[in-house]
Amino acid sequence: YDNNLYALATSNGEFLWKHPTSDGLGSSPYVYDNAVYVGSADQYLYSLDLRTGRMNWRFMTNGPIYSSPVVRFEHAFFGSDDSYVYAVNVNHGKAIWKAHAFSAVRSTPFVDEERVFFGTEGGYVYCLEIATGKVKWQFQAKRAVTSSPAMQEDLLVVGSLDSTVYALDASSGWAIWRFRTRRPIISSPVIHENTVYIGSSDGNLYAIDLDTGRQIWVYETKGQVASSPAVWQDAVFVGSADGHVYCIGLKRGELRWQYKTDGPVISSPTIHKDMMYLGSTDHNLYAFSV
Repeated sequence: YDNNLYALATSNGEFLWKHPTSDGLGSSPYVYDNAVYVGSADQYLYSLDLRTGRMNWRFMTNGPIYSSPVVRFEHAFFGSDDSYVYAVNVNHGKAIWKAHAFSAVRSTPFVDEERVFFGTEGGYVYCLEIATGKVKWQFQAKRAVTSSPAMQEDLLVVGSLDSTVYALDASSGWAIWRFRTRRPIISSPVIHENTVYIGSSDGNLYAIDLDTGRQIWVYETKGQVASSPAVWQDAVFVGSADGHVYCIGLKRGELRWQYKTDGPVISSPTIHKDMMYLGSTDHNLYAFSV
C-alpha cells in the first residue's frame, strides 16, 4: 500500500486527487452525497470532500479498519479490529453508538431499515438494532466470518473461513441451509434473481439456489477467488488469484471472456454505466466495457 486514496475520472482514468493516510487502506470507499468515506489501518474513518479530496472530519477507533463503511440514514456503519462496530453521524463525525463484538470486525455490514448485520473474526454473525446497537441475535460459525452478508426476502447469506456458505433467517438467526466448499471463503455473496453467487479459496465461483442451498453450477479458475462477484444483466464478473478477470454467463456458468492482468486479482469489481472497474495487485486499475 502507498497509504493513499485515489480519485480518478471514470471516463478516461485521469487522476483527480489523492488523500494520504498514515497506514494502508484495506477498506473500500463509500460515496454518499458529496462525500466519500473510507477506513484505514491507521485506525481512522475518514470523511473526504468528493470533489477535492479535502478532509471533512475523521473518527478514531482503537484498531485498524478493514471493514468498509456503509452509509444509511445519515450514519456510517463499519467495524474495526478493536472489536467494535460503530454508527457515526456523517454530518459531524460523532458516534451515536458502538457495539462490542468481542473480536475484530473485518466484515462490511449489511444494513436494512431496522437492522445491522455483520461477521466477526471470532466466527460470529451478529444482528443489531440500527437505532441502539443492541444485539438482536447472534449465530456462531466454526471459523472467522470476514465475508460480508447479503440479504433477500429475510434470508441472510454469508460465507466463512470454515468453508461454508450459510443462509440464516434474518429475524431469528437460525440456519436455513449450509453449502460446503473445499476451502475457506473470503468472497462476499451477491444475490440475483434467487441465485447466490460466491467465490471460494478452492478456486471456484459457485451459483447456489437461494431457496434450497443446492448448487446450480460451478466455474473453476486456477487460483483462489477472494474477489466478490458483481452481476450485470446476464453475466457475473469476478477476479481470481490466477491474475484473470472473468465474465461468466449467469444461467449456465459458461465462460464469456477473460482478461489476464500481471498479478493476482483479489479486489472486487464495481459496475457503473456499462463500465466495470477492477484493481489488480499489478498496481493497475482496469476499466472494461460490459
